[in-house]
Amino acid sequence: MDLLAPAEAAARISDGATVALGRPPALGLVRELIRQGRRDLDLVGVPTGDIAIELLIAAGCARSVHSSGVDLGEHGQAPAFARAVETGALRVTDSTCPALLMALQAGASGIPWTPVPGLIGSDLMTRRPDIRIFEGLALVPALTPEFALVHARRADPQGNAVIETAYDDRLLIQAARTVIMSVAEVRPGAVDTLTRGEQVVPAAYVDVLTVVPYEDRAAATAGYLESIAVHVR
Repeated sequence: MDLLAPAEAAARISDGATVALGRPPALGLVRELIRQGRRDLDLVGVPTGDIAIELLIAAGCARSVHSSGVDLGEHGQAPAFARAVETGALRVTDSTCPALLMALQAGASGIPWTPVPGLIGSDLMTRRPDIRIFEGLALVPALTPEFALVHARRADPQGNAVIETAYDDRLLIQAARTVIMSVAEVRPGAVDTLTRGEQVVPAAYVDVLTVVPYEDRAAATAGYLESIAVHVR
């Protein structure tokens, strides 16, 4: 595990890379990618895209998006995403939440395909030629992103980190080839005590750790996402 500054951590990602983004968004790393002028990124929203993907699209960093949807939650639709799709500037790989998560599970398990119920007869089958049918089952290809950008609440100096249980970051971390994690703080004993809704990610899964001390406070501030949403409209 390497402990790097945010700019150094983001520099690990080259143009044209596949980058999956967890929740809550690692906005400090997203901002660094934008500052560094990264281009042609293939983004994966797990299982949906939010403000992080919207910002990368608005900044011209994205070539494609693989997700089951992109929006700004209670702040409405994602205008940069919508414009890019309508103009043909963005390639979109449609999915459903179960299909995308099970594809990540297959990637984490080292298997090439996974059966996903409920897809046969849906519009998705007409838009995803990579989904095969075998003995009445829809088989979705495994998903193993080159990079995962995730944000943790805290970590210890060894790289063990605490994340929320409400989202699917643990699965994403297991499936990705390289995990770059931003964290609000690094301190001894950070994982010794957990509160409700917290879980530990072992250091063995974390490749790069970077401290973004303002991230948790900013994301929790009323109006923060709304203020960002105004700038991408």
